[in-house]
Amino acid sequence: MADRVTVAVAQLDAVFGDTKENGRRIERRLEAAAAAGAALVVFPECYLTGYVSDSRVETEQIAIERDGPELAAVAEACRNLRVHALVGYLEREGDEGNEGDEGDKVYNAVAIIGPDGPIGTYRKRHLPYMGADRFAESSEEIEPAVFDTAIGRIGVAICYEIRFPEVMRTLALAGADIIALPTNWPVQASILGDHFTRVRAAENFVYLLVSNRGDSERGTEFLGKSQIVDPLGEVVASADRGEALLVTSIDLQRARDKTITFQKGEFELSPWRDRRPESYRL
Repeated sequence: MADRVTVAVAQLDAVFGDTKENGRRIERRLEAAAAAGAALVVFPECYLTGYVSDSRVETEQIAIERDGPELAAVAEACRNLRVHALVGYLEREGDEGNEGDEGDKVYNAVAIIGPDGPIGTYRKRHLPYMGADRFAESSEEIEPAVFDTAIGRIGVAICYEIRFPEVMRTLALAGADIIALPTNWPVQASILGDHFTRVRAAENFVYLLVSNRGDSERGTEFLGKSQIVDPLGEVVASADRGEALLVTSIDLQRARDKTITFQKGEFELSPWRDRRPESYRL
């Protein structure tokens, strides 16, 4: 596993409910990112399916299955291009005890896919009252969503979850070098792109890869502001609105060194070592 890796964040327009077209757009971005040397590409929240549904019925209709042809096509592209991808979608999970759609569950999910196939899935645990999250189930999983890959340990959270510092800290404590954050931030959430991303990266000494949309969907205007933030909270690549592909090389060793040295032996900080969890009340 190399310490230095090139990563990419894709900010691109989506077509609500059109998984074939969105899948084609994913494949084109994967090709562009791979040509630029990227080994990892992060796509927005619910990108494959769309997000701004207005009923439970419609949410179920646009949702796809984890082992369906839509994600299989993305996996094939990852195999051909030898890249990793994180792709957001609405996941429909059927209940084997019921016939038809009765009893189906829907999750806001992210697929983690590598050159050798699927690596894992993360389902959103904190659901705001907006978009498809109004009609989705909250994941019952409690283990940290950190996935071992050939390019490092990748933690995953989704959108609203940046507002919960415990989420990012848990991923960092579980050994994440990178935290990927697929989002659908609307323009009203500008504080998240302007301030929260820098703080979450810096307080956890991790790289934060944020992929948002910069278009609109059914009257919801998305913020854009996709970005890559380093472990000291510096934004090393960012977008405005519209479409963008951010590509940069990162040094994972910086995320593994949880210290700040201003003057060796005289002025050194280690917020990681100096934690006192026994005194905290959460």
